[in-house]
Amino acid sequence: MGDGYIRGIVTAGLGEGAFFMSMPHYKKEIKKKLGFDAYPGTLNLKVDQEQMYPLKKIDPIKIIGFKENNKTFGGAICYKAKIEDIDGAIIIPDINKHKEDIIEFIAPVNVKSELNVKDGDKVRIELIK
Repeated sequence: MGDGYIRGIVTAGLGEGAFFMSMPHYKKEIKKKLGFDAYPGTLNLKVDQEQMYPLKKIDPIKIIGFKENNKTFGGAICYKAKIEDIDGAIIIPDINKHKEDIIEFIAPVNVKSELNVKDGDKVRIELIK
């Protein structure tokens, strides 16, 4: 593909995005490194693996993991991106429970509500270098 876009189909997630996006450490890291307060949740997209090729052309932004109460929380890599006029980022956790064909998008707003999209709808993510 190589055109700076990733196309995907909106799909239900595991329900864990809200928990992680609400954690103070991740909130602080995302604000500092991506420049926004992430909505507590992620937009999950089913993509073909060849769609991931454009990410190889962009330097990732590293979100650092941490330990709390003898529990380790992994980091993540992010890529600045936007869907329509909503700036956000693709986030790929170091510890990922999703299948390889699912990516997550974070933004300062609930993307599904803002764009009025539902599971099964197609969206296009524009990568920001």
